[in-house]
Amino acid sequence: MSSSAMSSHRATLTAGIFVVAYGTNVSTPFLVEYRRRLDLTESATVAIFVVYVVGILAALLLAGPASDRFGRRPIVLPMTLLSGIASLVMIAGRDEFVWLLLGRFLLGVVSGAVLGVGAAWLLELFGPGEEQRAAVQTTLVTFGGFGLGPLTSAIMFWLLPGPLVSAFVVHALATLLVTILMLRLPETHPADRSRRVRISFGVPAAARHAFVVVIVPAAIWVFGFPSSGFALFPVLIADSVSVSDVAVAAAAGALTAWSAILSRPLVTRLGPRAALPAGMAMGAVGYAVGTLAFAVELWPLVLIASPLLGAASGTITVSCLSLIGVMADDARRGSLTSSFYLLAYPGMAMPLLITTLADLSSTTATLIGVTVVAASCSVVVFAASRRDIVGA
Repeated sequence: MSSSAMSSHRATLTAGIFVVAYGTNVSTPFLVEYRRRLDLTESATVAIFVVYVVGILAALLLAGPASDRFGRRPIVLPMTLLSGIASLVMIAGRDEFVWLLLGRFLLGVVSGAVLGVGAAWLLELFGPGEEQRAAVQTTLVTFGGFGLGPLTSAIMFWLLPGPLVSAFVVHALATLLVTILMLRLPETHPADRSRRVRISFGVPAAARHAFVVVIVPAAIWVFGFPSSGFALFPVLIADSVSVSDVAVAAAAGALTAWSAILSRPLVTRLGPRAALPAGMAMGAVGYAVGTLAFAVELWPLVLIASPLLGAASGTITVSCLSLIGVMADDARRGSLTSSFYLLAYPGMAMPLLITTLADLSSTTATLIGVTVVAASCSVVVFAASRRDIVGA
């Protein structure tokens, strides 16, 4: 296959990943609006976001092993189309909380399948030796989609009637278009009839120690940092916002997601082993700034915390995917990549965890505690990443 054709295939796949990532955050600026419209409690508002994680975990347990058995196309293509259907369910959810939760659950399922298996597929389209390029591109399009979702929704909220309908219709149409384009993508991992679909982390024996001491303590913060940037801090400081709280929520979401582009020069300059603990430290600082914003009711600080948390997430993602790319063997690449996301996505529940723990003590004390834990994980990853990592 010619290099131009391969480049075209990579562009098409990244467009698919982008559209699915975009769809996951279309509803983010509307969290405050859903809270008002449906008279939801603070925990119920955060649950709209967290139920997405449940869908992701359900998909990630099987999507990677299934793609190693049946190939990448049979997983990614139908799930991309299902992303659009999930957005249509979200339209019904504007008036019914149950439909809202179902829509978010379905978006979680498709995200787990497409982002995990899609990352493995894109790496295979790049080929051996291009693990860092593939990781950077995967991260940029994923977080680019995450960032465009809230920005587009906020614009529609201000300019168009019925934004709780139009925002999701746009995404549904985009998924239909990109799914049609993806029909021409080549399969990079032919079906292996000798394999059985079973839950597997896909970690090669030689890489297990490095995976446990470097990847595991970092993975939870891939979404533990940004989920607080666009789903926790904007909600916590909503009562002190002197302008539109929807605008602040949209800005926080966009800043969190788009700041992930800062990961590219940092990882390129330092390399994934050095950039990983740097990203962890950046996230801990972001948490500290967000905690201060809540404690002193100074909402503009959230717009400083958000890009720190987003840049941290992007750096951690690129670094981990780069290291995983060289750890993985061809037969279980889908499983290993999905395992990374399986460890990462529970971080989406960080806002709910923090609000739950806050009921037992105080929000400020809980935020300080989480900041200390994040800083401690940074120290652990720094110490572990200085040792030899298989393939890196």
